[in-house]
Amino acid sequence: MRLLSLVCLGCLLAVLLCGCAGGHIISRDQEIQMGRESGDQFERQNGGRDRDAGVNALIRQVAARITPAAQPPDYPYDVRVLKNKTVNAVAFPGGRMYLYRGLIDVFERNPDKLAWVLAHEASHISRRHSVKLIERQLGYQTVIALVLKKGDTAQIAGAVSNLMLLGYSRDEELEADRYGLVYTHAAGYDPSAAISVLRKFQELQGREPSNLEIMFATHPGDDTRINNVQSYLKSRNWGGAYYRPGG
Repeated sequence: MRLLSLVCLGCLLAVLLCGCAGGHIISRDQEIQMGRESGDQFERQNGGRDRDAGVNALIRQVAARITPAAQPPDYPYDVRVLKNKTVNAVAFPGGRMYLYRGLIDVFERNPDKLAWVLAHEASHISRRHSVKLIERQLGYQTVIALVLKKGDTAQIAGAVSNLMLLGYSRDEELEADRYGLVYTHAAGYDPSAAISVLRKFQELQGREPSNLEIMFATHPGDDTRINNVQSYLKSRNWGGAYYRPGG
């Protein structure tokens, strides 16, 4: 068994060093399983799912158009609504995404705005930002132990779910903003709604933050991001209700 573990460790390190699988030691299947396990625990710890039929129907409708646009890679996207009143959204590895009820309400159930939020979160999954975050924060030794199934499953799931609230790097956020525009446009929604979303984050950030308004902590709505979105929309000549190139 010890020899087998050493062989597995050697293979994992070889994959990492040679740059295979995009330089990640977490495979797609492991990523999906990890996301499901940590997402289930996260869901229980954050008040459970919202059962409002109208809200869930709206999010299913939006997700049904956004998630196909976010492929390839082919992930089993699963979008859920938490009844938590926090203004936030979270993406887990492998396809699980959560929209908090507070976020849906603050955007008044506007399909275009919610579409870009979902597309932004889907970008974190499709671009494997969540995997990079896990590897960056936990370190390769811990990740290797995780992949080899060494350690308490619940403890690992808890660690992963906590990491998803830490936030991504500035470059990853800007990339998710741009890919979010692409997915939103491909799905037939107004990509310029991203500007309205980011300005709302600025508005929330400008007030004294409460424990119900943490979206801007992980998704800051600052001028850099707004300018980045406007520049990308202009380069593609994509306009809408919230922005018109040259206007």
